[in-house]
Formats: sequence, C-alpha cells, structure tokens
Amino acid sequence: MEPAKIEIVSVESVNVSLAPGSRRAAIRRFGSLVFWVALVVVLGHFMIEAFVRQMLYPVPSFPVPKASSPLEEVRLSTAEADTVIGWFDPTGSSDGAATIQVLFLHGNGENLATLHMAGMFEEFRRLGVDVLAVDYPGYGRSTGTPGEAANVAAAVAGCEWLAERDPDAKRIVMGWSLGAAVAAQTATRCADQLHGIVLASAWKDLAGVAGDHFPAFVVRMAVSGDYDSAAALRNVDLPMILIHGDRDDLIATRHGSALRDSLVGAGRSVRWVSVAGAGHNDLMGRREVWRAVSDLIESVG
Repeated sequence: MEPAKIEIVSVESVNVSLAPGSRRAAIRRFGSLVFWVALVVVLGHFMIEAFVRQMLYPVPSFPVPKASSPLEEVRLSTAEADTVIGWFDPTGSSDGAATIQVLFLHGNGENLATLHMAGMFEEFRRLGVDVLAVDYPGYGRSTGTPGEAANVAAAVAGCEWLAERDPDAKRIVMGWSLGAAVAAQTATRCADQLHGIVLASAWKDLAGVAGDHFPAFVVRMAVSGDYDSAAALRNVDLPMILIHGDRDDLIATRHGSALRDSLVGAGRSVRWVSVAGAGHNDLMGRREVWRAVSDLIESVG
C-alpha cells in the first residue's frame, strides 16, 4: 500500500468585507453599547454619591422651633447664598467678666433642638461663656443643601457674626464629629478672629474614616479629598485641643491621633485628651471633655 499523500494548499489572501449597510449597522450597535455602558457608569456614580451623602448628612427630622429665652435666634447669610439659623446664648458672661465666645458646630445627626435637649447650652453657661450654635444648610430651618463648602460657609458666617457683636471678645471654635471637620476648615479661614480650637472626635481626613465603612472604590468616587483637617490646620498657629473616646467605633481613635501626629509634625502645639471608656455618641456627656474645654477657656481668657 502506498503511503498517503498530503497536499499543502497555500492560501495567499482572504478578503472579507461587509456591505455598506451591514457596516453601518455594526457601528450603530457598537455606539449603542458604548452609550448604555456610559449611562450605567454615570448612574452608578450618582447613586453611590447619593448613598454616601445620605450617610454623611442624615438630617434629623426633629423640628427646630424658634429660639426661646434666654436663647436668641440669629439669621445668617452665607457666602453660598444660604440663610442659616443660629441660637445664641449671651448669659454665660453676664457676670461682667471678660467675654469669651464659643462657636459650636454639631455632629451630622444633630440640630439646634437636639443640642438644646441634650443640655449643650447649659454646659457652656456653666463655663461662663457666650455660645453660638448654627444649623448647617438643610438642617432645621436653615435653607440650602449640606455639603463641605456650604457647611463651612455657615460656620464662617457665625464666626464673623460673633466678631461683629463683640470685637474685643476672645473666641474659640469647637466642633464634634462632622462639626470638628467643619471647625478645622473654619479655623483656617477665620484664624485672625480666633484664639483657640477644640476638636472632639476629629479625623485627619474623611477618606480615611470612610475607608473603615465603605469599599475603596466608593471612597475614591465619593469622598476623596473631602474635609482634610490636617491640611486645613497645618498652618494655623492657635492653642488646640483634640479630644477622643478610646472606644469610638465610628471615628476610630487612630484617626484622631493621626491628625494629632500630622499637626505636631508640622510644628503645631496640640493637647491630646483620650477619654477612657468613651465611645462616639457618649463622648460629649463625659466630664473630661468639659474640663479640657474649661482649661482652654482659662488659658485664652
């Protein structure tokens, strides 16, 4: 039997072309696919931003009435064209002593009414200081939408109002949680009107805290670069106290200590107060907090 013969056929070229109509249809299908992919990405981005915004600004539904004596209601116009409501308690320094003013900035789940119910104004009254607390845009009866620029503009308006009311007073800005981040941004804009800073449950930057609760891609999309307290305070040369509960499971202590270390590394003078056994929501009820605030008041007065 003869061995099998294998014949090799050389194919020099194969030219396959689409008819003009088929080519246009393929282009349309590809363009449609790109459109829908882009739409899904954009919608996903907005949905993620909306979700993170809701988590960052859970505006309480508790109604804020008009201020009643001894509190005075203050209406402030901000650089962001919002009108924000503040409550001012002038009774702290009514004994004739040199006036100390405190601008207090609350957390993201509070408003003026909840501050009042929690006894916050009474705490400052016991310290012998005048205090102004403001609701962020979108909180209580303040107009607008909360956001970093809008919240800081509200706080700056409050600081300027206090300075106009009593140019000779010594002023301290104090914030808790989100309010600490707003206070940090306010301090760098109002440094020449301030004499001290108190930050309770503060963070170095929002992205670091968000990374504890959200996937990395969400952080990059929604909060990267927001509320950078370390950058804001690096060049602010004022007496500063950082207060943190050592059992805070929302803004972990390491975020506060990271801010401290960053500022100390930049040559700033920082007092660190770690409150043993305190978490996040119970921190402001601890006497260690108010003793530290009292110490700062005495030092600037």
